[in-house]
Amino acid sequence: MGSLALSWDGQWFLKVLEEFGLEAAMRVNSRVRVAFGRIEMRETLRALGKKSADNLADALRIVMTYGRLLMNDRLEAVGSLRPDGTAADIRVLRCFVAENARRANLGRFDQACLACPELWRTWLTVLLPGRDIGVLATAQLGRGDGRCEMSISARPAGGLT
Repeated sequence: MGSLALSWDGQWFLKVLEEFGLEAAMRVNSRVRVAFGRIEMRETLRALGKKSADNLADALRIVMTYGRLLMNDRLEAVGSLRPDGTAADIRVLRCFVAENARRANLGRFDQACLACPELWRTWLTVLLPGRDIGVLATAQLGRGDGRCEMSISARPAGGLT
């Protein structure tokens, strides 16, 4: 089912690309991907019988499990929680979306990278309501780095950052 969803997404992107060009396709695809991210995590919580994640560690487990279910072995990501439990570091060692973008030879390979930090923020915002979520991408595969690296923070809303 994951392959079907991803093929649908890829075909949608290619058709928008044909109709409106690469820049517009990348902008629209980013917006759609983030919107779908909200749906993904709401439905995942519903399937788990939960209203929200227990904490950042639980939220990261949910996202990583969802990623494995949707993308099988085509995505390799690891995360480490910082000692205070309100921040984490994520490393993506393999991303099939970046690989597919490179194979498509569209002149740019950062299509997935445009939406990725906002997608993580959206996922975690749904999973951890009442938290201010910050996501900072410091390296991205689609921009030529050897891996993606993101720093994530999840602090109580209105709290000090």
